[in-house]
Amino acid sequence: MKFASRSPYSATLALSRVDRWIGRSYSLFLLVSLIETLGTVAKQLPVLNLAVAIPAISIFALALFYNVFNFWFGDGNIHSYVIIGLVMFCLLASMPFQPAVGSTWPEFQHSWVWWTTGGASVSMGLLLPRWWSWLYMALTPIAWFFLVQTTWGGSFGLAKALEDAAYVTLFPATIVGMAQLLRSAALRVDIAVEDAAAAAAERARIDAVERERSRIDALVHDSVLTTFLLSAKATSPEQMALAKTSAQDALIKLKAAQADDSGEAISISSFAKALAESVRRQDANIEIDVTGGSAHLIKAEVASALSDATAQALTNSQQHAPFMSDRLFRLKISDREIKIVVRDDGPGFRPGRIPKNRLGLRVSIIERVEAVGGRVFIETSPGEGTTIVLEWEFA
Repeated sequence: MKFASRSPYSATLALSRVDRWIGRSYSLFLLVSLIETLGTVAKQLPVLNLAVAIPAISIFALALFYNVFNFWFGDGNIHSYVIIGLVMFCLLASMPFQPAVGSTWPEFQHSWVWWTTGGASVSMGLLLPRWWSWLYMALTPIAWFFLVQTTWGGSFGLAKALEDAAYVTLFPATIVGMAQLLRSAALRVDIAVEDAAAAAAERARIDAVERERSRIDALVHDSVLTTFLLSAKATSPEQMALAKTSAQDALIKLKAAQADDSGEAISISSFAKALAESVRRQDANIEIDVTGGSAHLIKAEVASALSDATAQALTNSQQHAPFMSDRLFRLKISDREIKIVVRDDGPGFRPGRIPKNRLGLRVSIIERVEAVGGRVFIETSPGEGTTIVLEWEFA
């Protein structure tokens, strides 16, 4: 099986959502298993060394409650999985001290620690493909195989020890395998979304370039053809002078067009139309508002950066906001600046909790726009929707 590792795409939504819901679901499962474990502890009280057993089960319970808090109310980091795994290994190490002083552990009776092994192995298995996760999942059944044959482990025979070791191997492997299938599918979705955003931005850039070429073609057709027609029909000094003036004007326009059409500059009108069409293709239901205009030209790299950032902002909105959320794209152009607004009425988020590896926001939007001299403003809070503003000023 190809495992979904923590990659740059974990910054996008699908994989992070799957990870969080796996964590939330499993945290509740562990709480249910804790009830069973506590029931076993209650039955074994007469033979337990309470000075060891009570602190041990208390620490394990705290680890499980922290896991619930982490995935339901916290940032859902992997530390709680590691804590559960470490606590379980400490419980295994405490098994020789679990029986009450002077008493003999009943034969063929599992210690209450047995009910913590499977859940802890699953917790660590959810961190695959890290090498120490593999090591943990391999060492746990081996350790239990030997412990369960001791007098304080139940004095089970070889056959039961093998059965227990197989359970501690197969049960976590099955759960982890299903979780990894979900994570791999989510990773593929994230990659597809990233590719779609990049394709949308590239289409906007190509559209802008094509529109600009069309403008140049029209300029050549109108100016040069008009000059040829005037020259062909010129029979009087006045007509010849008009043809000469037209030719001079055509040359001036062609030289200016040559300077502007070197692949480095695009007209504002071409950029605006291409960007609006790209946004419409990406979200057919979005509200589009394009106002203003300017005689300025912008470099292709600036148009590409703004198009890429807009496509990514819209992609983020489509991922995070519900399907029926209202979305707005606003492009305002003046002689001073270009201002792009992507807004939704979705759930919003806390900007301070954005992971450092969240490439969709940090790299594809903020760094991309700032690299061409622009600025990015993010207005959001939980329950209040999200507004991303891109600004770029003409030099």
